[in-house]
Amino acid sequence: MGERLDLKLQLAKLRVAGIGLRARGVDSDWIQVPSLELSNIAVAMPERTVAIAALAVNGLKAQCWVAGDGAVNLMQLVTPNTPGAAPQVAPPPAAKPPAPAPSAPQKNWALQVASLEVKGAAVDFEDRMQAPVKRFAIAPVNLHVDNASLDLTKPLPLKLDAIINGHALFQLAGTLTPDPLVADLQVSLDKASMKFLQPYVLPVADLTIHDGWLSFGGKLQLRPAGKRGPQLSFNGEATIDNFKSTDNTLNQDFVNFGRLQFQKMRFTVEPDALKIDRVLLREPYARVIVSREQILNISAVLDPKGVAAALRDFHAKEAREASESPAERRHREQQEQAQAAQAKKKEQARAQSKPPAPVATAKGAAPEMMPIRIRELRIEAGRMNFSDYSVPPEFTAEVQDLKGTVTALSSARDSRAKVDLSGNLGEFSPVKISGELQPFQFDHFTDIGLSFENIALPVFNPYSGKFAGYSIANGKLFTEFHYLIQDRALQASHKIRIEQLEWGAATATKGEATLPVKFATFLLRDSHGVINLDIPVTGSLDDPKLRIGPIIWQVIKNLIVKAVSAPFKLLGSMFKGAEEAQFVDFAPGSSNLAPQVAGSLATLAKGLVEKPGIRLEVPAGVAPDLDRPALIEKIYQEQLAAATAVQLHWSADGKAPLPAFSTLKPKQQIDILSALVEKQTGAAPQVPESPAPAEGTPRAQAKALREAAAIDYLQKEAHAHLQASDEELDGLGLARSAAIQHALLTDTGLEPARVFVTKKGKVSANEGKVRLELGLQ
Repeated sequence: MGERLDLKLQLAKLRVAGIGLRARGVDSDWIQVPSLELSNIAVAMPERTVAIAALAVNGLKAQCWVAGDGAVNLMQLVTPNTPGAAPQVAPPPAAKPPAPAPSAPQKNWALQVASLEVKGAAVDFEDRMQAPVKRFAIAPVNLHVDNASLDLTKPLPLKLDAIINGHALFQLAGTLTPDPLVADLQVSLDKASMKFLQPYVLPVADLTIHDGWLSFGGKLQLRPAGKRGPQLSFNGEATIDNFKSTDNTLNQDFVNFGRLQFQKMRFTVEPDALKIDRVLLREPYARVIVSREQILNISAVLDPKGVAAALRDFHAKEAREASESPAERRHREQQEQAQAAQAKKKEQARAQSKPPAPVATAKGAAPEMMPIRIRELRIEAGRMNFSDYSVPPEFTAEVQDLKGTVTALSSARDSRAKVDLSGNLGEFSPVKISGELQPFQFDHFTDIGLSFENIALPVFNPYSGKFAGYSIANGKLFTEFHYLIQDRALQASHKIRIEQLEWGAATATKGEATLPVKFATFLLRDSHGVINLDIPVTGSLDDPKLRIGPIIWQVIKNLIVKAVSAPFKLLGSMFKGAEEAQFVDFAPGSSNLAPQVAGSLATLAKGLVEKPGIRLEVPAGVAPDLDRPALIEKIYQEQLAAATAVQLHWSADGKAPLPAFSTLKPKQQIDILSALVEKQTGAAPQVPESPAPAEGTPRAQAKALREAAAIDYLQKEAHAHLQASDEELDGLGLARSAAIQHALLTDTGLEPARVFVTKKGKVSANEGKVRLELGLQ
């Protein structure tokens, strides 16, 4: 010992027991170390070095938590100054001592620990950032570090393994450099129970996780900011096995799957990016439920507050409707319809006054927040169960064996992912989904087709009973849906084919159904028993009222109403000219059909051949105000012709035709009419003297006036003794129906049994003609 201390100290072992650490002002230890042992310690001065061959920490216990403000409690143990500490009072000034002689700067201490070993440690960790408090027990924790020193720029080889919550093995191995922070580590987690996520799920979703095991493994790298490469990167795989969950509202299965695996995954921060070679989803199962209150379970899980409000409104509506009289209910519904119509007008006016939103272009599109690239999503043995408890009895359907791929998934705006999925609705009804879309911006681009084949229609009996009033006895459904979305503009087509639809018995809810679906069914289906519907839908996703399901139903409802209210118009759209055959006009007193009318009737008949099940009703009727005078005139003309033939000694065997009555001389006309009246009455008519002509009238003109007056009198007298009986009118009506039947059934292929003659049909006067209106039943 002289001007410097020259010391060499070697200790074979140094053991310290019962160490406790706590922050100032805290009543309990946060860290407890039952035993800390150092082996082969070497201290050298003036070299200022400490070398330790081994440092062993056994049985360490630590209590750690993250407070609501994000602060970690253990950081208080290394805080140099504590707020609230008593200020140091400066001593009074003293005489200035002489300045010491300058000395050489001393070396910093160097510490080297060849082996640092932590064994059997236990950490109780709490996340207090949000209620409820989340607790994790991490024990045992074993840590091994080689070549630790005070030089924080040197990489530290380390190994760590720990058991989380008594079952999940977490392992870490590699190198870590404290300053600046750099790490190259292999990390893995084996079968961590997904239940530990439950406290984090409840604030955002009303969901309970019952099972599921998370595992991952790969390489974790950390780099300081400004260095080449991302600040954080993970390259590896992650798997969740046997996941099971239920919704808390209905306590039914929600989302389950056998395995969700992310293969060859690379995740980076600064720059943020995610790239996955393949996502494998095996045996996924989803349960979709519509409750009695018409609440979708997905909404109940993701928006419990909104669902609670909807339930209150539903029960309030039920109570109100139960207390209302029928008149009050009708009045309220009329008010609601008027309010809805007014709101629609306001919305349309607002939309017309609002300038169109600019369409985003690729050049002006916002950059990707975090680029995501997934080469392939593969689904195997998927299932989805759908139940609707809002209709009595409940409706249930299940998609089985859903499988396929979605490839080239990317968050890039103009990327296109290819979808190719297939499955079965029930056991024998194929389902296919194919097309392209931008999965992260579906409203920018979607081009997807969905097809359903061979669906047995009786499965929809809960809905048919409610909306149609009948059960479905037989039938198959085939659909092809296509949706194209480009920059939020939607073009959708829905091709629906229904084969061999047969209605069964009326249901208990028939009184609520107002659509005459049976008649519409016969009208819409063809001779092969097939109904083809094509329902296009266009609009903008910005329209809050654009909901595909209600629009499709409204279109179908409107189609049924139009088919039933104007069946001939529907037939005319399918068979040109059939619409015109609904009304058949006859001249008064006649049963002759115009050629054009006969042609329209033939076209109608050929169209009805394609619509088996529809019968045609043909009126047998007359319009007495028009037909009775016409029949009397017809009888008069027949009798007049007979009297003319007798008077002129005309024979049908002769070659010359019978002269027209109007071409005969007045004397002949008077003789013929006198003979006709005498035959009608049995006595010669007494023609009254005509008024004397004006003085100075020429003799020839006076004679012509007397003859004209006589002819007029005799014609009226001949008509006065004629009448058309009701039997003759009935005969005219039947003759007209026979003429219509002849046009319908001659060379058209229509079965005569499908044409019915009725005396209760619609007959009316129309522009001087008699109109018969045909009916379909």
